[in-house]
Amino acid sequence: MAGTDGHRIVLLRHAQANWGGADYDRLSQRGQAQAAALGDWIAATSPWNFASVWRGRQRRHADTLSAIERACADAGRPLPPATIAAEWDEFDPAALLAAFRAHAPDHPALAALKHAPTPGEAHALLAAVFEAWRLGALDASVPETWCAFAVRIAAARARVVRESPPGAVLVVSSGGVIARCAQAALDLDDARMIELNLGLANSALSEFTVRGGRWSLLSWNTLPHLASGAARASASHY
Repeated sequence: MAGTDGHRIVLLRHAQANWGGADYDRLSQRGQAQAAALGDWIAATSPWNFASVWRGRQRRHADTLSAIERACADAGRPLPPATIAAEWDEFDPAALLAAFRAHAPDHPALAALKHAPTPGEAHALLAAVFEAWRLGALDASVPETWCAFAVRIAAARARVVRESPPGAVLVVSSGGVIARCAQAALDLDDARMIELNLGLANSALSEFTVRGGRWSLLSWNTLPHLASGAARASASHY
């Protein structure tokens, strides 16, 4: 059942992108498997009949949604045409990393870039980058400040409710964007929002309702399509 505003918002983090590769903004082989499994689950099992679909402009958003669209069409449950909206884009990770390297060239977390980073190394590096961004240390070198990112995602939340018909809404976006939505719903500080961002799994679903313009969190970081033992091996965070 939707909230009193008539909307239940399902936010989907894209499937695994090409972390560490020359072109991050495409799905890895594992990401393609995650997206296909999610598409099959939504088409066959999910409780939602989506009245509206949105995505950001990144290729990883488009490719994740394409897998879902194919599965739903094959199952006779076609999705509505997606609205592509810049408000749901992720921040620019390459710009943030470049700014951080210039700001703190001797930071020990940067050693992870000399080889394929482990998940722990990637987590430590991203945490350091986000903290510098949050504190304003990178503002002169990045296209979007920490505060501007928050303002943009607030506008995205308002627009998707304003322009979507009543019912369930699917939004395909990225970890930072979805963590900002959870931050607003739960009144979290920035440090906790960063933790949520870093803990959000690829292809994870998070569900919100809207009541009187206020977002409330129903579920966070769920992977129903990877619930089986064999499929669980495909889960990832980076």
